[in-house]
Parts: sequence; C-alpha cells; structure tokens
Amino acid sequence: MATEIELKLLINPMDIDRLRRHPLLKAHAAGRARSRNLLSIYFDTPDLTLRQQRVALRVRRIGAHWVQTVKGGGGVRAGLHQRGEWEDEVAQDRPDLTKISEPFLLKLFSSAAVRDRLTAVFTTEFKRTTWQLQWDNGDAVELALDQGEVKSGDKTAPVCEIELELKNGNPARLFQAALELQQSIPLRLENVNKADRGYRLSQAATPPVVKAVALELTRDMSVKQAFQAIAWNCISHWTANQEGALLGDNPENIHQIRVALRRLRSLLPQFKSAIPRESYADIADELKWLASALGPARNWDVFVTQSLPPILKQFPSDQGLKGLYHEASKAQAAARNDAHLALRSHRYDRMLLSLGTWLMADGWHAQLSAEQKKQLDTPILELAQQVLASCHKTVHQHGPELLNMSVEERHEVRIAVKKLRYATEFFASLFPRKATRSYIEALAVLQDELGVLNDAATTDILLQHLDQSDATALGMVSGWCARGVTMHLVSMDAAWQKYYLCRPFWK
Repeated sequence: MATEIELKLLINPMDIDRLRRHPLLKAHAAGRARSRNLLSIYFDTPDLTLRQQRVALRVRRIGAHWVQTVKGGGGVRAGLHQRGEWEDEVAQDRPDLTKISEPFLLKLFSSAAVRDRLTAVFTTEFKRTTWQLQWDNGDAVELALDQGEVKSGDKTAPVCEIELELKNGNPARLFQAALELQQSIPLRLENVNKADRGYRLSQAATPPVVKAVALELTRDMSVKQAFQAIAWNCISHWTANQEGALLGDNPENIHQIRVALRRLRSLLPQFKSAIPRESYADIADELKWLASALGPARNWDVFVTQSLPPILKQFPSDQGLKGLYHEASKAQAAARNDAHLALRSHRYDRMLLSLGTWLMADGWHAQLSAEQKKQLDTPILELAQQVLASCHKTVHQHGPELLNMSVEERHEVRIAVKKLRYATEFFASLFPRKATRSYIEALAVLQDELGVLNDAATTDILLQHLDQSDATALGMVSGWCARGVTMHLVSMDAAWQKYYLCRPFWK
C-alpha cells in the first residue's frame, strides 16, 4: 500500500500556457515533461456499495497495460487529498479481485453481493502531462496537468486540473508550490476528485450538506497535536460544503461554511496561552472577511425560507405580503450572488492555501518563545479544562440577567454561549461521555433559543432594507416577530434555568 497525498487545483484551459512557462517549473523540474493518454473505468455495484464504504475501484489503461487501483480511507482537507492506494497490473479492462490482499478490502470484496455485481459506472479519459519537481532539502513533488472529461452514459463533464502529489518530504511543500503558482495563475482548490465527479454525474446528484464530524481527541495528545486535529476538523467541515454552496441551491451549505468558520475563529484564541495572536493575525483577518461576506446571504436565507413562510401561510391572499416576499427573494438572490463572488475570488483561494501552509509548515509555532514551545508539548487535558472553565464562567456571569438585557447585550451572551458550545464539542472526547451529555444537550437548547431571538432582531434590520414594500405588510411581519419574541423569551428563560443547574463535566 502507498499513501497518496496530493493537492488538487482547478485551472482554466486558457492559463495552461502560463503554467508551462511558470518559473516554478523552470527552477525545480528535473528533466522534460512527459505526456500520455489515460483511460480509467470505475466499477461499483448498482447500489453503490463501494462508494458507501468510501472505496474507489478502477482499472486504468496505461500504454498497452491495464493497472487496477483501489483507494480507500483518508479524507480531504483544504484541497489536500490523503488516502490509501493499492495498485496491481491486471490482464484486461476488468477488475481482478484475486490481486487484493489488504484485510479490510478482502472483507468487502469477499461478499458475493459485491463481487458478483460489480459493473462499470463511469469512465474518465484525459491527457496527463507530468513534471517531476525537486528541492534542495529533498522535497519531491509530481505536478500533473489533466485535460479531458468524465463520462457516464451520454453525460459528460470536462476535466482541467492540476494535481500536486507528494513523492517525498513535507506535505507543506504542496501548499507552498500552489501558492507560488497562484501568484500569476488563478487556481482554485478542488475538494472533489474525479471519482466523486463521476459518481455525481452518473447519479445526477447534488453536492451534499456536510456537518462537522465529531472529534476524537485523547488525553495523551499534546497541545500541538490537539490544536492541529481541531483546526483541520474545522477546515474539512468548511471545504466539504464549498461545492454545494457554489453549485447547489441549498442554503444550508453556506450556513455550514459559516458554522465552520465560527468554530475555527473561536478555536484560535482558546489556545492563546501557547499560540499568540501575532502568529495568526493575518489569517484571523481573512477569516473575519469571509464570515462577513457570507453573513448577508445567511440572514436573507433565514428570512425568506424560515421567517416569512409561516406568516404567508396564515395570510395566503395578502397581496402586500406577497410583494414583500418577492422583494425579499430578490435581496436573497443578490446576497447569495455576493457570497458566490467571495467564494470564487482569488482572495478566497489564496486564503485557503495560506491557511494550509500555516498549519502544514508549522508556521504557527515557528516564532514562539521557548516557554510557549514547551507549552505545546504538554498534554492537552489541562488546557482543555482551563478553556472550558473560562468560557463557562463568562456565560454564567451574564446569564441570570438575560430577561432584562437589551437585544445587543443578549447578542453578546449568545456569542459567549456559542464559544462555550464549540469548546465543549472540541474537548468532549477527553471526558466521560455520560458526564458530558446532559451539559451539552442543555447548552444546545439554550443556544437554539438565543438563536431564534437573534433571528427576530435580524428580521427588524432586514425589514429596513425593504422599506419600499407595503407598509401594512411590513407591520404584519414586525408584529408577528414581536409576538414570537415574547414567547421565546419565556422558553429562553426555561432553557437557561435548566442549563444553569448542569454541573461542569470537566471538573
């Protein structure tokens, strides 16, 4: 088995000549570029058993030979694809399952329901041009340019991408090389591989909405290891929703990106005792920019898809409300377009590459003091307890006055509750599951109630942007929301009382 580590980037066909002339290739290419045509046939069962197990099986023609490849495990982090890869030469354009010896693959393919039902699902056919890049420190990277298409039945999708595959050295080199290329060529990080594209083409599937995967930290982890694990978890959550946000129409994709950004932004100051802000100040500013760029889209999505529908259902014939809904939908479309522009911007792509470089190259602790570096090597448990205690204290200081607070003050408490919620999710696996469950559940209910009240406050702001709509309709929406606030203040207080009685699970 080999572990494949590669960074995928989309390139416009019009920029390929610039790639061939790029100084990076001139400075680090060992020998001339090589080109060959590759035909790959991907196999699965009719009900896509392999895909459900996160396994890809293909047979690829290389010259006069056929090579079978099985890929499985791993994941994608900011365009960085890492997974196990098993290759064997086979006699024909069909899989030869006798070549498979890996235990977990043997178990999968020994099932008659899989073995006897394998069929070709889609193909990829492209021209691959490769350069072997080398650096003085021993880092070695293969740069591959792929131009062609994915086919499934009579449906096709174009392929024009760069793969930077690590052959030797530090994976940070992949991000550094991509940043150097991107200085003069607009490249986009690609979180979807050719197999994913083929499956979606064959199934006419829309990109999924992906929520955060639960973290599994252990008490023997160092502060450094835990920080990296949590940061990559946030980035994976974020980038897994990128395609859906750009190509789909489900507002949850943008929402999940914003959640992932909030999680990552809350993480950084939690580790301030070991990682000072000056080491990530530029990154923090870029994360704040993106969160702000996506904020209006989320606010209008909530207003159009959640706040207005129950009012329209109650007054289905009201023409003023229908006109207001029409104007709000236009504002929603404009905000979503602005979000798409941010997600497609050079600034966005460069931010992701810079973030990956910062984490992979250990740039986040290169300039630390000896004392801070020592802190990074200590077990994570003590820092986790300190972070949870601090966040818990902040919430408890302000919570008893929730009912009497202004909208702005309550919003600050909501932010504190969210930070505590993210901290509990980050560190929950370090503590007994039973002890954490009731605390986290009560905290989640409180956060939801505060979120509803915040949506109502946001509605008042959005209505000001619809001041050309029917005045009566505006008043109806405002009154409806005010009634909802009265009701949710009661349920918020009940949620606070329940949460307040929960014992801290980290003590």
